[in-house]
Amino acid sequence: MIIILTQCFPPKIGGIENLIENLSIELSKTHEVLVLADRHDKKNDIYYDLKYEKNIRIKRISGIKFFRKRKKLSELKKLISSNKISHVIGDSWKSFELTIDTLNSSSIPTVCLAHGNELIINNSSKKFRVISTLNKVTQIVTNSNFTLNLVKDVGITNQNITCIYPGALNTIHLNEEIILNINGQPVIATLARLEKRKGHAYILSVIAKLKLEYPNILYIIAGSGVEFENLKKITLELDIIKNVIFLGDINENQKKYLFKNINLMVMPTLDESKKNSIEGFGIAYLEAAYYGIPSIASNVGGTPEAVIHNETGIIISDMSELYNSLKDLLSNKLKLNELGKKAKLRAENEFTWEVIGNKYLQLIKNLDNQKK
Repeated sequence: MIIILTQCFPPKIGGIENLIENLSIELSKTHEVLVLADRHDKKNDIYYDLKYEKNIRIKRISGIKFFRKRKKLSELKKLISSNKISHVIGDSWKSFELTIDTLNSSSIPTVCLAHGNELIINNSSKKFRVISTLNKVTQIVTNSNFTLNLVKDVGITNQNITCIYPGALNTIHLNEEIILNINGQPVIATLARLEKRKGHAYILSVIAKLKLEYPNILYIIAGSGVEFENLKKITLELDIIKNVIFLGDINENQKKYLFKNINLMVMPTLDESKKNSIEGFGIAYLEAAYYGIPSIASNVGGTPEAVIHNETGIIISDMSELYNSLKDLLSNKLKLNELGKKAKLRAENEFTWEVIGNKYLQLIKNLDNQKK
């Protein structure tokens, strides 16, 4: 049995939640999988768990963080005594901080994922905790080579580090759910949490300029977050209310409709590392790529690994380049289509969950061989 320890799991929405969900489902095709997840919203959690009970077993741990961590350790100890655990995968170092010594004492191989933000540490006490925990796990898996270098820069001496990119869910097979009022030409979108580092405010400023040349341009903002009110205010100040739609959070069926009706994905992320925030990779670029949609991204964090410059999209090195990059790409349909075709091919060949799942299965096989 593979145990997955996680604080980040659906129905909560986010990149890590997306990764852990799909990894759990993919591994369940060949292994028994038990997810020990935090309980956040009892009603929604129960609905989600029932929906996926044929794929994976999920046990939710409730209570404040201090007690949740200790309850998970108690559950692990019960499972260890049953001798059924083959491997444990954790969503981050936090999930292993209290459990790693117990797991190591039972010689159970552990795989810890690393994403980026959690490795930007300004506090010496926290840094010690991160280093201590990651040095004890059997294997560290990063979501990009950028994050791999972050792990090394923190001061981790554990040499068992590898990069496995996150998979991106291909929603083409799903039934689409219509989103009203997507009527524009051209249509661009950002699918992300509404956080400052996602670059929405810069895109809004560019939309105000492009509106002169493209009066019917439409910018769709899908997602929720702390920047919502600020972005609404900017939209009003720039007089582009008719050119911007705030969708809020959308489901996978709505994603299909969205990606089928846009021309370009735009998410030029900012370097907010001084505020402990940076893009470790960027799954949304790949989700759009399945539909032949190229992306404009920035040369920050792991995004240049998710979007290949002049091949599957455009990478800008500074926000001052955003306007010209958007304008040039929207006016050059041949290049837009060519980038989209290459983005689609790359997503289908390299980022399906079947491909990514096989990489994890090979990793697990290698860990087993090391035990022999």
